[in-house]
Amino acid sequence: MTGWSEDGLARAWRALARQKAGEDWRFVHLTTIGQVSVEAGCHLPAAREALIVSFPGALPINPALLPEGKGFDVTLIDDQHAFQGRTAIALVRRVEGSPDIFAVIVVDVLRTLETAASDTQRDVLDVFLERVREWQTFMARKHRPLSPDAQVGLIGELWMLSALMDSPLGPDALECWQGPLKAAQDFHLRGGGIEVKSTARTGAFLARINSIEQLDSDRVPLFLCALRFEENKDGEPLVGMVTSMRERFMAADLRRAFDALLLVMGYLDEHAPFYGRALALKEARAFRVEGDMPHLTRAALPAAVRSAAYVLDLDVLGIPTFGIRDTLQAFGLD
Repeated sequence: MTGWSEDGLARAWRALARQKAGEDWRFVHLTTIGQVSVEAGCHLPAAREALIVSFPGALPINPALLPEGKGFDVTLIDDQHAFQGRTAIALVRRVEGSPDIFAVIVVDVLRTLETAASDTQRDVLDVFLERVREWQTFMARKHRPLSPDAQVGLIGELWMLSALMDSPLGPDALECWQGPLKAAQDFHLRGGGIEVKSTARTGAFLARINSIEQLDSDRVPLFLCALRFEENKDGEPLVGMVTSMRERFMAADLRRAFDALLLVMGYLDEHAPFYGRALALKEARAFRVEGDMPHLTRAALPAAVRSAAYVLDLDVLGIPTFGIRDTLQAFGLD
């Protein structure tokens, strides 16, 4: 499952789009996750891409209660022989919906299903519908220009993405960028992870940790990377960084996938006039999350604490720091 990508799904959908006479749907099996079967589909004649997730038996689902929103529809499929004896729920791109964004959503939903299936205490159907509702909420909201702090956060993630592209990963680094897909860490690399925190403020480097799982993970090694930027006329604005990254990904035929992730992060070209502040990197350091590294862990918290966010003062952690090169070497990227 983890090998599926936006480009892989796009190829499957293109193959399905060749309609035969009288067909309303075409399907191809993608994978099985426990008792859940997953198919790529194409709804004809408009050749709308779809993801179909089916569960064994006839589940009591009221179609009127399925998530609603912009970009894609959520519907039950009850008239196809391929799903006889099963409850099949389809995510179908709307005609006006972006195919690139829809592919990003589908990959995220697939990964969410895989994670949920490994957790015996969570109902896969509930997790699936919850994730779909989150994406519907995102698609329905109005996008305003990114706040100054959000701009710095995105610049930091793009800086790290660029550093990974300069490593042996090359353009494949794009698959490591999991922050836009609501992963606990911004980057997943070879079983490990990197969480990026960025600031352009003076004074103490205060990093907000958004969840317990952000620094309490089975991913090894796990690093917290701190990037401090400063306003400088010789620096690069967010718009310039996006432009240069687009050129790099265009050369690798990954421009559309990159743009889709940017949109998920809230970056729209129409807001470019707001993103002219030039920033230069002043300091880059990383902390390995292990041993004496201060952070909350699920095992040390009372069971009644279901979630938590907290702030770390990175200037007083009192543990060794790593340079970015040494950090990447820890993942075998040298």
